[in-house]
Amino acid sequence: MFRQLEIKDFSPFQDQTIHFPEKTKEAEDLAEIHILTGINGTGKTRLLSILAAVLGEDAHLIKRLTKATETVLIEVNSPGNSITSRDGRGYYLQIHGDFASSSQNIPAFSYNGAAYVQDAKIGLMSASQIPNPKINLSFSRPPDQSQELLQSIANLKIRAAMENLNAGSTTTIELPRAVRLIKRLESTLSSITGQNLTFHIESYGEPNIMVNWGNNEKLLFSLLPDGLRSIIGWLAHAVVMMDATLQGKEDPIDSSAIFLLDEIESHLHPSWQRKILPAFQKLFPKAQIFVATHSPFVISSINHGWIHCLVNENEGVFVKNAIPASRGDSYMSVLEDIMGLNELQSYDPETEQLLIQFKKYRDDAYNGNTDSYKSAHELALQIAERGNELRFMMGCEIAQMKKRLPLA
Repeated sequence: MFRQLEIKDFSPFQDQTIHFPEKTKEAEDLAEIHILTGINGTGKTRLLSILAAVLGEDAHLIKRLTKATETVLIEVNSPGNSITSRDGRGYYLQIHGDFASSSQNIPAFSYNGAAYVQDAKIGLMSASQIPNPKINLSFSRPPDQSQELLQSIANLKIRAAMENLNAGSTTTIELPRAVRLIKRLESTLSSITGQNLTFHIESYGEPNIMVNWGNNEKLLFSLLPDGLRSIIGWLAHAVVMMDATLQGKEDPIDSSAIFLLDEIESHLHPSWQRKILPAFQKLFPKAQIFVATHSPFVISSINHGWIHCLVNENEGVFVKNAIPASRGDSYMSVLEDIMGLNELQSYDPETEQLLIQFKKYRDDAYNGNTDSYKSAHELALQIAERGNELRFMMGCEIAQMKKRLPLA
């Protein structure tokens, strides 16, 4: 697993070492997760691209480089284990960790929240090819990759049916591997969406794979909402490609893996954003997951993991020391404590400016300015017309001013 990243002369970052702490014993049955958050332009996706480059795919990193004259070098553990970019453009960094001998053997995947999955033709049992590791590390997947994904889901579904058939009347405590895997995948998707989801294969006529979801039977993928197509495009892909990569040698659920997730909240309602990472943590308990996100719902959904805040300073972007995620954090506390938004910024920008002006009048009034009291009172009545919550807030403010300024 990645444990620290040392960055030197790599825009927009300051020279620094970023530490990735191990998960705690309390989270033994959950994946180790690291959340990267910060305003636009602080380099969240660039950090994910660095990790992808170390794992074998540097295309996403190269296109984000800003310097055109320096040599590109990634060092893993020692100068003898290095990867040089294809075109010699712009960065120098060192990765410390146990990657010299094992990184090429660790299944690794990169994803974003694009809803790329479309209907595609499948065979009833196509040969399962070992996926290309570089393709697995591509954040962007074009629609023509839907065929490979849907075929892999169909293969898993058919293999599970064959295992059930071969088991006959034999009673065993543990379900066969493919049966267990497809059930875990379908139950995970069901828990996220709040409706029962199963994959269905049409066995008569031309083979076809469809989705039973909630009260809807046999939906084409093109008819699914973008949010569900997005989740299937990366979460289901992770399951079936882990299975295809391991070729039956290990159980994908109990195997180590590294996942790089970039803004997976795209297309998702907050109710799904709150469920997506905890479900993924349970699905791959031995994985290490890095997530770049702007969503307070995604950040607050994690009870066990680490939060890395990227902040702009005079000398460049600095990554703060990892903050442990804690139980009971609300999305509002994340907005204030992690993302740096104050309580006024929870309103629309126009209301925020009115509240800032009101507080200025109010504070001046408390300092003895009678005219400011009148302005604060008038503005409070104006703000109160904007909604019930503001009406209650301004009512409390007016009552407090009258109590503290009885002669006003």
